[in-house]
Amino acid sequence: MSNNHRLFTTPGNRLAKVFLLIFLLFTGLQQGLAEEQQTIRFGVLSIAQPSRIFTKWQPFADYMSQQLGQPVEIVVPRGFGKMKTTISAGEVDFFYINSHVFYRLKQEGKAIAIAQMLNIAGETTSRSEIFVRRDSDINNVDDLKGKHIAYVSPMGAGGYLAPRAFLNKSGLKSGVDIRETFTKNLSNSIHGVLLNDYDAAAMCGVNYKLMSKKIETGELRVVAVSDIYPENVIGARSDLPEKLIEQFRNELLTMEENPKGNKLLSDMHSMKIKSFVKYDEVMDEMTKNLLATGNL
Repeated sequence: MSNNHRLFTTPGNRLAKVFLLIFLLFTGLQQGLAEEQQTIRFGVLSIAQPSRIFTKWQPFADYMSQQLGQPVEIVVPRGFGKMKTTISAGEVDFFYINSHVFYRLKQEGKAIAIAQMLNIAGETTSRSEIFVRRDSDINNVDDLKGKHIAYVSPMGAGGYLAPRAFLNKSGLKSGVDIRETFTKNLSNSIHGVLLNDYDAAAMCGVNYKLMSKKIETGELRVVAVSDIYPENVIGARSDLPEKLIEQFRNELLTMEENPKGNKLLSDMHSMKIKSFVKYDEVMDEMTKNLLATGNL
């Protein structure tokens, strides 16, 4: 046996190899734990102020973190463009968005649906309402011609897509026969009509009822109601691991069965959320048809 071979097999070297093996195993375990504990980023696209969004959604993040065994943090991209960029850059994993935005992202291959919001009316669809001052001479859709209407956001579902499609279907081209304004705020739309800044405004009917609990709307009346449109969606980046998507989806769909989850859902009623249910692909076709009718 050579001197070099005897040197390699000395007890000291064998012990060093054992320590090296333990070190490598420990390092691998740490890396595995780090990956397991990687923060899940949940994006919320909303017209509300960021501080309000964080306040409203932090309990949801805390609940999902506890259920999944991973940290969940809220991310608030401002606007459709920023949300799309954030998703493309991998800076957000799951997100709560309206059906109009979701459809656009899905068409670009950036998002998949994992659940849909069931609103406090018990529906996965809603309708937009067009309202005016009670003393207005506007009594029906035809009377809106030549008038000024306030929408919430150009990427809104109930705040733009559905009412615009309804008006186009009724023979009025919004933006041509009717002047358009975007208020970016539900409260601004209501106050704008009350103060005669706009002749009419449109928003989700469920939101209008919720806002009526905060703002006196007795001087307003609804003159038209749109066709149905899909409610908000919880989506995921299309390149996320399937296992993580399934875990997140399962926690969403079983919230009502969990006492803590059920309590959380009750607290989310102010955001018109009753629960989350399985996404129905027919919603994509509904949004597609609204976009075609609205010429968007």
